[in-house]
Amino acid sequence: MRGLLLTNYYLVFRSLFVYIGVALLGAGLIFYFGDTSIHRYVAFLTMFVAMPALEVIKHEGKSGYDKYVLTLPVTRTNIVQSHYFFHFITVVIGTLLSCGIFYIYGLVSDTPIDGIYNTVSFGTFIVLFAGAIAFPLLYVLGSEKSDVITVGGAIGGYIATLGIQSIIRYLTEPLANLNIDPSFYVPIIFITFGVVIYIFSYFIATFIYHKKEF
Repeated sequence: MRGLLLTNYYLVFRSLFVYIGVALLGAGLIFYFGDTSIHRYVAFLTMFVAMPALEVIKHEGKSGYDKYVLTLPVTRTNIVQSHYFFHFITVVIGTLLSCGIFYIYGLVSDTPIDGIYNTVSFGTFIVLFAGAIAFPLLYVLGSEKSDVITVGGAIGGYIATLGIQSIIRYLTEPLANLNIDPSFYVPIIFITFGVVIYIFSYFIATFIYHKKEF
């Protein structure tokens, strides 16, 4: 598994660092020039640091590694696990980067930013949902459709976020009557939804990959 994860990293590490650099630069520009109403978009910007992980399969297809890896002493389940785990690691990196940027900005600025954890959890859900949609489709349609599938997964994640917001609002109405701060439980619920969908997608993707013929 460690070897598979390292291979995934080296396939996209340049893109990963470029995304991180762009995210940091974009965050700085937004905080410096932007109005406080758009500061929350920094979270969405930094969360897309996870998107290069969805390019792994495209690079595997271009290099022929997707066929070579089947000759190694690893199972197809291990291969799927490496894709999902590597993407999850980049999601965690994006989440920590978002929280770190807002924390540092809070230290150097007197401008309060409300609902940060809600916004970060929305971004986390979007990229988890994007991965949950993208990986099974990539296994079915192939790496040639990678760019379209990745963009479609991100758009689908955003749309799903809007829909789940309504569901969460309905489910948490009793908590609102108890005067419990929603900034405490809403991020937990969002991330839980994202993780559950992501795990469910993993089992679907594993089934598809085992049936796939190369």
